[in-house]
Amino acid sequence: MGSGIRDVSEIRVGRLLTKPGDGPCLYGAAIALQDGRVASVEASGDPASAGEGKRFIALPALTNPHDHGRGLRHVAVGARDQMFELWRPALYALPPLDPYLNSVVAFARQAQAGVGSIVQVYSSIRTDRLLDDAIAICRAARDVGVRLSFVVPMRDKMTLGYAPDDALLRRHDPRDHDIIRRTWLYPFPPPAEYMDAVKAVAAACEGPMVTIQYGPNSPYACSDALLERLAVESAGDGRGIQTHLLETHTQREWADATYKGGFLRHLDELGVLSPRFSGAHGVWLRPEDCDLLAERAAAIAVNTSSNMRLRSGIAPVGQFIKSGLDFGIAIDSFSFDDDDDAFRELRVAHWLHSMSYAEHPLTPARLFGAALKTGFRIANNVDGYGVIEPGAPADFVLLDYDAMAYDAMAGMVDELDLLLTRASNRFVERVYVAGREIVRDGKVLGIDFDAVEAELLARARAERKYMDAMRPVMRRSQATLQSFLKSGGHRAGPQV
Repeated sequence: MGSGIRDVSEIRVGRLLTKPGDGPCLYGAAIALQDGRVASVEASGDPASAGEGKRFIALPALTNPHDHGRGLRHVAVGARDQMFELWRPALYALPPLDPYLNSVVAFARQAQAGVGSIVQVYSSIRTDRLLDDAIAICRAARDVGVRLSFVVPMRDKMTLGYAPDDALLRRHDPRDHDIIRRTWLYPFPPPAEYMDAVKAVAAACEGPMVTIQYGPNSPYACSDALLERLAVESAGDGRGIQTHLLETHTQREWADATYKGGFLRHLDELGVLSPRFSGAHGVWLRPEDCDLLAERAAAIAVNTSSNMRLRSGIAPVGQFIKSGLDFGIAIDSFSFDDDDDAFRELRVAHWLHSMSYAEHPLTPARLFGAALKTGFRIANNVDGYGVIEPGAPADFVLLDYDAMAYDAMAGMVDELDLLLTRASNRFVERVYVAGREIVRDGKVLGIDFDAVEAELLARARAERKYMDAMRPVMRRSQATLQSFLKSGGHRAGPQV
């Protein structure tokens, strides 16, 4: 724990949303805490009774059920927003980064945004260093004070795209073959080695504030043997599974060409779909897919900003609601302004999916149910979050309501309406997780944020030689993949 983080026994606020979107606002509230949970909630009816806390409005801390924990932002190394399949190779130009620094900066930004629980999908498949990296990342979460779900990455085919690696490598410029083999095509471990890696990470890291999940990177990048094995392990140990799921139109076309009987049906036959399963994005899920996922009590992590920035599309949230499919609201290291503004992410999702003509609109109650209850379940593998009541986890975000409502006419504005219209990072004043104050006056207490961010950037800039060498390789790879997709190579059907 960072030295600035402290346990608290009581929080007093002028306004309290005990169940945002589906309950009244309480005034002059006092929340008693014990052992990281809510012990009692009382309200006087007068904001002034909260003393110095009278200017705050409190609600459960937000969740981020899908992220990659990238303290160094993508565009900083030239990975500009564009079609996902062409953007992804640009990540190969990322310099080697210290996993603690990269993660602690990312976690701190999210804490400053009012996020208390984070799912980090780690991207490296280097099992030789996975345990050390996981320990460092979990230490970063502990120092910031957030809850963390670490997703152990797995894949055993198709690193380069929607075809066997050897076939796609032959399409690349011959002068790049050696460097691609050395840096991108790390040999895949067998399923058993991945399962051992999960057990090792869990033994070293799992605890009250950390959960471990199985992380098949994308189903197209995993063999049936790997998917079937992790499904069996998940059923046995109860750990979650999170994967990227039909994020792009290209992936939908690949899936349709490869699995004539239905891609989601195939995953279900392998035992992958269950209440422990969450799919990130789900932009190109069809009604029958949503129905099946709902039948299996699975969930989706919706990434609105990411899907727009990477030209992937808009998730069919109305269909999720119609099918009864649970979903959370995630950031995916890809907020609109690269600032991890979790409240803005909620607002944009709300606007986009609550149009006046929507058959199944994303109402405020549904929005906060997704952002809190489902997001917490995806991240922490437990229910019982999203309502501030005795026994609930003591995770809160406090915003400066007086600053948000500086021009509001008395008696004319509903607190929830103002929150949905204006809440953003700049109004987040305090954050509490498991009864500990981790953010105060908008500053993370457990670390010196400015110092760790400066160190991360300094180390990245010191790798300029690596980035300069990789940039032309990345550009040529993007051109190769663009040609492959234009030719319809991803629609070739089942391939060995």
